Amino acid sequence: MRNSRGFTLIETLMVIVLMGIMGTGLVYYFAGLGSSTQAQVVQATALAQEKLERITAEANGFNSIVSEAPAALSAPYDRFTRSVEVYCVNEADLDLSAGTMPNCNDTDINAKRVKVTVSWQGGAMDFTTIITDH
Repeated sequence: MRNSRGFTLIETLMVIVLMGIMGTGLVYYFAGLGSSTQAQVVQATALAQEKLERITAEANGFNSIVSEAPAALSAPYDRFTRSVEVYCVNEADLDLSAGTMPNCNDTDINAKRVKVTVSWQGGAMDFTTIITDH
């Protein structure tokens, strides 16, 4: 017999297989941590978009667009809460963060800032649009 140094082919293959098994477990572990947060952000975005589309589609006139208090959603979205804030804004102030008043029925203001907030345990997202009666 001769004195050989190094690894045999079997030993090398066993190390590669074991590293692959451990690496796969680590990838699933770390990928699973971020996916639930990303899924919540995607669901919150869809819920806010759905609410904004419903507001514009079901509005019975400009004055029927009003604020809504925070409310828990039904299953399967029961871990989310959604609210709507509506403020009348002058057209010159459309880029400001706050509206001028919550009720503009008796004014000549023709624009409303609608902000939909979707929140869940550990996070929240705001979506804002402007609706006019032009």
